[in-house]
Amino acid sequence: MDSSAKIITRSLTFSYGKRLLFGPIDLALPENNIIAVTGPSGAGKSTFLSIFNRLWEENGTGHVSGTVLLRLAGTVADIYRNDLDLSALRRKVGMVFQTPNPLPMSIRKNVAFPLFLAGRREGERDHLVERALQRAHLFDEVKDRLHEDARNLSGGQQQRLCIARALMLEPEILLLDEPTSSLDGTSSAGIEALLVELRQTCTLLMVSHYQDQVRRIADQVFEMIDQNLVRIA
Repeated sequence: MDSSAKIITRSLTFSYGKRLLFGPIDLALPENNIIAVTGPSGAGKSTFLSIFNRLWEENGTGHVSGTVLLRLAGTVADIYRNDLDLSALRRKVGMVFQTPNPLPMSIRKNVAFPLFLAGRREGERDHLVERALQRAHLFDEVKDRLHEDARNLSGGQQQRLCIARALMLEPEILLLDEPTSSLDGTSSAGIEALLVELRQTCTLLMVSHYQDQVRRIADQVFEMIDQNLVRIA
C-alpha cells in the first residue's frame, strides 16, 4: 500500500443483483485531505460513501467485490475480511448524513451517545463532550443549554451537533453525505470552514452536488458518471 494513502480501492464494484451500479474503481486517496465526489442523482455517490464503513449492509441488499484497504491506527486493514470488528471500524470511520439527525434527547446526551455505546464511564464524558462541541464551534452557543432537547437547535446548529457527535471517538476518516444541502448559506459557510479545519486531524470523504463548494474546499474532486469514478480536479 502506498505509504501516503489513507484509502485504497482495487477493482471495487458494487451491484444490485445483475445490475452494476459502479466499478471497477481503483483509487489511492491521501491522508488529511478533503476528497469530494460529485455526479448526477442516482449515480451511486451515497452508496460509494457507505462502502467505507459498510453501512450499506444495513439495507440487506447489494454486493461488493474487489478490495478496500484503510490505514487505521497506523495499520493497513482490509475492511471486508470476514473477521473484521464492524463496531471498531465504525468508531474509526465516522459518518455525517445529509439531513441532521439529532436524537430525541438533550444536547449533552446526543454528543455523549457514542461514548455510552462504547462503554465509557459517565465521569469521562463531560470533558469529552465539551471538547467535541468546541471542535465543532458549537460550545459557546449551547453551553448554557446542554440539558435542553437537541431538536430545538437551528438546522446549522443541528448539523454541527451531528459533526461533534461523529468526532467523539476520534475518527480517522469522516464520511459526509451532502452535509450542507439542507442548510442556508450562512450555515453552509460555517460547515465548510469547519471541514477545512478538521482536515488537519482526519481525512474527509464527502459527497456534494455543489460545484462551487467543492472548488472552495476540496483537495481532490471526482465525478461519478457512467458507472465510473473519474478525477476532475
